[in-house]
Amino acid sequence: MSIRTITYKQYKGVMSCIVNRMLKLQVTTLPIDTGMANRLKKEVIRMYLYKKMEIFFIVMLVTLLTGCGGGSAGSSSAGSSSGASSIQAVETALASKAVQQGQITDSVTGEPLANVEVNIGSHTTTTDEQGFYELKDITASDNAVITFKHESYYLNSEIIAIKEYSNGTTLSPNYLEFSLDKYDTQHNDDSQNEKIWNTNFGIEIPGGIYTDDEGNDYSGNVIAKVAYEDVSTEKGRDVFPGAYEGKNTNDVIVPFVSYGFMVIDLKDESDTALSISGDIVLTFHTATGATEDIIPLWYYDYAQGIWIEEGYATRLSDGKYEGTVSHPGTWSLSQPVEDASSIYTDRILYPDGTPVTNLRVHAVGNNWIRTDLSTDENGVFEIEVIPGEDFSLKAYHYEDKYGAESATIQAVAPGDITNKIN
Repeated sequence: MSIRTITYKQYKGVMSCIVNRMLKLQVTTLPIDTGMANRLKKEVIRMYLYKKMEIFFIVMLVTLLTGCGGGSAGSSSAGSSSGASSIQAVETALASKAVQQGQITDSVTGEPLANVEVNIGSHTTTTDEQGFYELKDITASDNAVITFKHESYYLNSEIIAIKEYSNGTTLSPNYLEFSLDKYDTQHNDDSQNEKIWNTNFGIEIPGGIYTDDEGNDYSGNVIAKVAYEDVSTEKGRDVFPGAYEGKNTNDVIVPFVSYGFMVIDLKDESDTALSISGDIVLTFHTATGATEDIIPLWYYDYAQGIWIEEGYATRLSDGKYEGTVSHPGTWSLSQPVEDASSIYTDRILYPDGTPVTNLRVHAVGNNWIRTDLSTDENGVFEIEVIPGEDFSLKAYHYEDKYGAESATIQAVAPGDITNKIN
């Protein structure tokens, strides 16, 4: 029988059967208990073995196909090139697979939240009764957007790094614990009536300006849900969507400090989103540390996972900031940092001097957080911090579930690099 008559489809069917049988023999020799960690290790090893063995068989098959007699030297060279490209494509595709896990809790009670929809790109899952989630076969990325949706809480998201498995047996640090916060209040009223909130924040929506998803005027009942977060509080910093940076009007990503954000969600009685044809007035009653006469307003694009500058707020005589926005959504009052960014770098070690790897480190200021998503193999992290402002460090190991917090660290001058590594 000529090897050249074997198609790739036939090869996949035979190899899948062979590899699965071999994997069963390999995996069942491992000491697996009923714990989640060991179940995950089993899956990791299975994925790793499958990847290595499939690539091995492809290499063998391509070698046989391209090494058989017949054909000109030119066709042999073309076949070898095609085979090499196929192997590289397979290796790239297999290497990109990763797993993202975590737990979602209530930001006030700390209780786990079930039935939260968790999404990364086209991959979606739902949290279990203990708030845990797992997304498999996702693509490794240094800047992925993960979103969280629950009917009783406002939509939120985070920017994360997704790493593939290390050495085939060690779990990657793709674990995120996140807290969701509920809306502060809700109005259910006729679309022709004005809606006003004036407590520790202000929102004014004129009557008669609502439109449907096609831009047509809407008349009927409007369900308006709103929330406000003070970013100078720990809770406010923790539930701040995305990163403390955004795209300014020049399409440049800039770091910023935030003085708070508001959420305005408008829907009709069938739970379909509504928009507006006029302006909404936002008033930020608390802007701790703000002194500028004008501060930009930014809306959060959940699809891109980024804040986008649109409009501004003006400082009033009583210290509040007021501005108008042209559509509902999530809006923040945030001041871009004009000075050159500063860098803080250090190393984290266990008491015996062993480097602590895969440790997520946050630099936490009064109204900002900057993050290094994981320490490297030497325990080293590097964080871009807001210049001229004191901060503390928070570190958490998401695999082994332990953390630590530093004392206050003195501000780093603009453009400086503070290296604490001995």
